[in-house]
Amino acid sequence: MKFRFSSLLIILLAIFSPGNPQPRDLIRITNACRNDVRNIETTGAWVNYVDQFGVVAEATTFQQQQLKNRGYLVQVLTPDISGIYERHFTGSDGRYLTYNEFIDTMALIARNNPAICQLETLGTSYNGNLLLGMKISDQPQIHENEPAVHFEGAIHGDEKIGWAICFELLKYLVRNYGTDTLITRLVDTREIYIIPMYNPDGYIRSSRYNGNSVDLNRNWGWMWGDESNQGISPFSEPENQALLNHIQNNPAAIFVSYHAGTTFISHPWSYCYSYQNTIPELSLIQFLSARYDYWTSYTYGQGCDSMYPINGSTKDFDYGYGMMGWSIEVHPQKTPPASEIDPCFNLNLPAMLEFIHLAGRGIHGTVTDATTGQPVPCQVWVRPADWLSYNHPGTGDFHRFYLPGTYTLTFRAPGYRDTTIEDVLVPATGDSAVTIDVQLTPDPAAPLFAFRHIYNSFVNPSTNRTYPVRALGPRDDSAFLLDHGKTICLDMHRPVFNRDGPDLIVYRAAGTGSTQVQGANNWQGPWITIGSACAPQTELDIGSAGLDSVRYLKLTASGQFYLDAIEGINNVGIARSSSRLPASPLQFKVKTNPASGAVHFFFSHLPDKPVLLIISDPGGRIVKTLNINTKEVVWDGRTQSGTYVPAGIYFARIGQEPAIRIILLK
Repeated sequence: MKFRFSSLLIILLAIFSPGNPQPRDLIRITNACRNDVRNIETTGAWVNYVDQFGVVAEATTFQQQQLKNRGYLVQVLTPDISGIYERHFTGSDGRYLTYNEFIDTMALIARNNPAICQLETLGTSYNGNLLLGMKISDQPQIHENEPAVHFEGAIHGDEKIGWAICFELLKYLVRNYGTDTLITRLVDTREIYIIPMYNPDGYIRSSRYNGNSVDLNRNWGWMWGDESNQGISPFSEPENQALLNHIQNNPAAIFVSYHAGTTFISHPWSYCYSYQNTIPELSLIQFLSARYDYWTSYTYGQGCDSMYPINGSTKDFDYGYGMMGWSIEVHPQKTPPASEIDPCFNLNLPAMLEFIHLAGRGIHGTVTDATTGQPVPCQVWVRPADWLSYNHPGTGDFHRFYLPGTYTLTFRAPGYRDTTIEDVLVPATGDSAVTIDVQLTPDPAAPLFAFRHIYNSFVNPSTNRTYPVRALGPRDDSAFLLDHGKTICLDMHRPVFNRDGPDLIVYRAAGTGSTQVQGANNWQGPWITIGSACAPQTELDIGSAGLDSVRYLKLTASGQFYLDAIEGINNVGIARSSSRLPASPLQFKVKTNPASGAVHFFFSHLPDKPVLLIISDPGGRIVKTLNINTKEVVWDGRTQSGTYVPAGIYFARIGQEPAIRIILLK
């Protein structure tokens, strides 16, 4: 019996293990429409598209039976479509690469073309596979004042043709640089990021999902939730965390994610279908979509109306972050025969090149500090649409696609006076571009404010037509409606420090709802409750929650809370006791980091006044303060009360100086 049981167990594991997924048929559900998509996906079926004849999906035999049990009419279009895709992938004439071949080839391309290629490891997947991106530019090792364009493929790992056309674009640019005048000009004047294999776990397993069974295109932070396989929280997956960090550091003018299973140019919004084409800059996104359609004849439209509604998609987040974003479906089959890679790529190539070219249209410039001349990370608001984008945090340059016309721009950064420039003319001649360089004036009276939106819960678009970006910036009576029980996470850009009295003000624009306010110094927490905001203006003291500082704030509503703004009263980061600040900058370093056991801090000089070294956890709570009375100070890993802290990440700082990150091992 033991032998038989063990044999049965081995057979079951072989059948149901992730490496041996059950075969799927291509089916049509003839009595379903886009409103049924979420219900269909709860069975594990993968929806490809919706048309007038029903919903087309890929489903196992068991999933088909589940659908029939729910009253759906299932028609099999192509038996064992997954087997067909697998044979296309592994065929002898194939040029689809395996994961290992892809990794090796990317390294080879970068090594052979260092003048225009910089290979970057953006992160690792859930299963530990490399997430690689290639930057292509004439000086790829540095950031130049040039517009960026971002192409990615295979966020759904089974849609391998998306990987293929991104990889072919990379090869095409490299092969033709220096001989083709158009390619040479584009590479010399743009920063092109190509991430062919966004989801290496899924690519390896021919699965839609990553190694954690999460749909990465449902895990982004714009209107997250109410989806199958969405992950336990927004950006829960390491792949999406890596891409979030990448686009924060490298904002793009144009961002394209390639998919397959149908042909369509899908633009924002994806999450709302009760009102059509409400994207604030509809004329811009439709102009660019029409240009892509000119070359491919894919047709285009708002994703939620023309395909089906989804929450937590890449393109919605991209647009919310100030980039022109799309999901472009390039082939009716997710993995067509390898012989179709070249025709598919050749069809898309002119559109890809035109997108790279068009990234140079519109409004460009740099933003610097009027006193120091240093770059200032800022928001760039453009009216009449009143939508924002961000400049490059390291060099201060910004690039925003706009059509010819006259616009008003406002440049806004925490701790600086707003600068507004009216009558900015994008010409209808030449490159249709204008350059504006701006100097922002530091102002101690200017508030610290919510600078970036990280994520928010989904809303009901039929009753809530507000946008999370309306909670950014200082108080302006423009609000994001935070529905009951829903959450938003905001980045203040730099820490708000504890001082005597209140440190934060939460502004409510209307209504009577309230919201719980939590703080942390890491957008993933741990979150500490600071208090509740239940008035038009609520002041909060972060010290009452035992916090030394907070950078990220998470608000969860009770009732409907119209969040206008969050401002930091203490925008310059003055410590609680100014007598503790050194007369001259006191710099320090950690000799061994990660550190095991004791942590040794080395200081540039001894202060002429009593100064404290403050050690806090990621939530902003002070765990230890040490007097700096020698040039070497040792922390033995214990708290103020004498107990040892657990292994993990901690932060050490002096006054308002930037903190040093410490990894403490045990």
